[in-house]
Amino acid sequence: MTDYHIPPGRILRVSELVHSPGTKAKVSVTLARGLVAAADQVAGETGRSALIERAVRRYLRQLVRRARHHRELALLDAHAARLNAAAGQALADQAEPDSG
Repeated sequence: MTDYHIPPGRILRVSELVHSPGTKAKVSVTLARGLVAAADQVAGETGRSALIERAVRRYLRQLVRRARHHRELALLDAHAARLNAAAGQALADQAEPDSG
């Protein structure tokens, strides 16, 4: 199974699209028969399309969160030495408690 990811330059746009209701579009997808049967059993009166839309929306939100997490880690890694030095200096600048 393919492990999908969102390129850093597309995170915001994908997030906007996932979070906006937008208008409906008719699409055709090919799914395993068993998956369709299971979806029909779960969807009930709300319908297969609503279930699939919800699943895709949830999966894309997960991809957006993962992409943001990776981007933030890359930023932290890029600045780790400077941030650690600043934190170390802040600790060194703190006054020692009085031993009274």
